[in-house]
Amino acid sequence: MAEVKNTNFRNYIYLIILGIVGIALIILVYTFVFREIHVSMHERHWPLQEIEYEDGTYRGIFADRDEIQVNVQFTLKDGIVTDARFRHLRGDENYNLDAEDDPNKSVVEMYVESLEYLVGKNLEEHLPDLYNPGQIVETEIDGYTAATIRSSKIISAIRDGLNRGVYSY
Repeated sequence: MAEVKNTNFRNYIYLIILGIVGIALIILVYTFVFREIHVSMHERHWPLQEIEYEDGTYRGIFADRDEIQVNVQFTLKDGIVTDARFRHLRGDENYNLDAEDDPNKSVVEMYVESLEYLVGKNLEEHLPDLYNPGQIVETEIDGYTAATIRSSKIISAIRDGLNRGVYSY
């Protein structure tokens, strides 16, 4: 009888170990598959498919829930950004781009600094730099709100402008 209990207990331990190994394998496979999907998505989007964009002024937006949050205008000459500015910028509330006393002034400055980073640079080469705004923005984080920017909104607005084509020559 003791031998049967011991065998059942041993089988139970084997099942637990087998379950743990199975879960670990599933996690490992999922991690590698996810990495491959992420890498292939990244390769599809960067570089910008080596498309030569026409010289001119482009306008693009980033919208969420049918509200425009970021509206940019930028000018390209031979693939180089010669001018870039916001037409509209919105977070949880509308940011006033021109007000000196806006409580979100440092956030606005971070957005503007990120967009202006592209001026004088090749768009294809430097647009991915915006994914790491901490490396290009020198404006300090707002101590009151601790707000930071979501530079992917700028990237999406720029891509939208490129997809729409030249707004004016």
